[in-house]
Amino acid sequence: MYDLVIANGNVVDGTGAARVRADIAIANGVIERIDPSIDRGKARRVIDAMGKIVAPGVIDPHTHYDAQVHWDPYCTNSSWHGNTTVVVGNCGFGFMPCRPQDRERYMLMMENTEQVPMPAMREALPWTWESFPEWMAHMKRLHKGVNLAAYMPLNSLMMYVMGVEGAKTRRATVAERARMRDLLHEAMDAGAIGFGLSHLGEFNSHKDIDFSPMPSDTMFAEDAVFLAGVLRERGEGVIQCLAQLNSVNNSFLVEELARASGRPVVHNVINAVDSNPRYHLDIMSWLDRVHAEGLDIYSQALVQRGWVEFNVTYIDTLWQNVEPFTEFSLHVGPEAKAAIAKDEGFRQRARERYDPDMMFGAGGPVETHRLADAKGSRFAQFENMLVSEIAQATGSAPIDVLFDIVAETNAMADFRTTAAVSEDPVKLGEILDHDRVLLGTSDGGAHVKFSAGGQYATDMIMWMAREEQRISLERLHNLLSSKVADVFGFNDRGSLVEGKAADLYIYDFEHITYDRDRYEVLFDLPGNEFRRVCRAEGIDWVVVNGEPIFRSGRSTGAMPGRMITNSIHGAAFSEAAE
Repeated sequence: MYDLVIANGNVVDGTGAARVRADIAIANGVIERIDPSIDRGKARRVIDAMGKIVAPGVIDPHTHYDAQVHWDPYCTNSSWHGNTTVVVGNCGFGFMPCRPQDRERYMLMMENTEQVPMPAMREALPWTWESFPEWMAHMKRLHKGVNLAAYMPLNSLMMYVMGVEGAKTRRATVAERARMRDLLHEAMDAGAIGFGLSHLGEFNSHKDIDFSPMPSDTMFAEDAVFLAGVLRERGEGVIQCLAQLNSVNNSFLVEELARASGRPVVHNVINAVDSNPRYHLDIMSWLDRVHAEGLDIYSQALVQRGWVEFNVTYIDTLWQNVEPFTEFSLHVGPEAKAAIAKDEGFRQRARERYDPDMMFGAGGPVETHRLADAKGSRFAQFENMLVSEIAQATGSAPIDVLFDIVAETNAMADFRTTAAVSEDPVKLGEILDHDRVLLGTSDGGAHVKFSAGGQYATDMIMWMAREEQRISLERLHNLLSSKVADVFGFNDRGSLVEGKAADLYIYDFEHITYDRDRYEVLFDLPGNEFRRVCRAEGIDWVVVNGEPIFRSGRSTGAMPGRMITNSIHGAAFSEAAE
């Protein structure tokens, strides 16, 4: 008997092969057979996928669901959009290893850098672990709707061994290096897939509670390179390194990590910059050069159409590195922000310091922000207009318009960015065509009060495949699933092939979409905290390890998710949650 048969689907298997009309038979979480005609009488359940695309579940290598999975076992938004496996521990952030006395500090770190709400973490995290293996054991017991894999986060490792201040101010001693090496080996033995870090110096928007850089951003490169040797010793694992943005390029460290480890290194991030047309081309040329030198480096793409939707109370992490908003960010809470917005001395400094060209990493120039909700103020007549248009209508400078609205609404007006990322399909098509590019930079689980990114696969299908026709579905699903699985060593999943895990989703190619105008606001976090979400339309089923978890966006209640471990300690679909 089969547990499930997906019948009559147009199967895009993720390998790059042409789609075929076929049935898929599933038993014990594994694809048993793919054939044009399977005896459905042998199936306990049949899903008719006539006219629909059946594709491998999306694998997102860059998320921050480390906390959210404890209150949202499906890791939404991502799973609504066909994501069946997510990777946590990115950019060096996570909760393991952690001494009991440092738990509050780690949660503050996650709140300030990734905007995961502190009240939700305090209520939901059980803190039944100290070491990475203890965390992994906890995660295996945790009921999950999707699969998770985890890096060892370097900020956590450094603070555990060197102390918070030591990790942020000095190089590791010989003894501390050895201790970190041993703990990384221990984590890899327990199933870590490698380690993750950011290394952007002062330029990273990831800042500590005192606005100073996080440890890995200013760590001595030699300490990271030393740890890369662990992966060479083991012959397994992958490294994630956020080393380049439009304002800074520390990709030298990515090269050194690849040389020292002999393993794949995922460089963050490649994206298109409208004001700098050569930006992505230069990264692609660099990828070609290092590949010719024998270095196994990939760049992770940020190519989906995304935006930030915010009131200024929750936007500090995007603005704190850009004048005049550095000063503005020091004033915490809506009353304090409204007060500084009214201060004429600050307003004069803001006019003098504001430079639209410096706003690329902060959601785009103020002029391009749209007033989404004026909260009943006198600016309500200008809702849905750009700040530049309001400035023209009122005869004010755009920066004055912004702070006038903040002052009038007690810092509670909602804005929506319209130029946070490039939406040039030509540039993005060039990125997608490069062999050393990986898809998946959702940041899922992070920045939940002003953005959502789990819809990136849906956006690529509806935009680049259907509307622009710049990429075939066969190529796209290879990028969304199989290629990521190959690079990360997830050998048991990522494509619809007999013998692999039955992670897949079924959608209507002509009607798959999402709301491109506004996010939905849900008050569904612990402590009644809110988040912004983006639901999928046109996705009929999402299946994880052979069990449907969503039908037309509604949860089935199934919890078939697993911890996906590194290639040597793998066999993930034998694991069961207690």
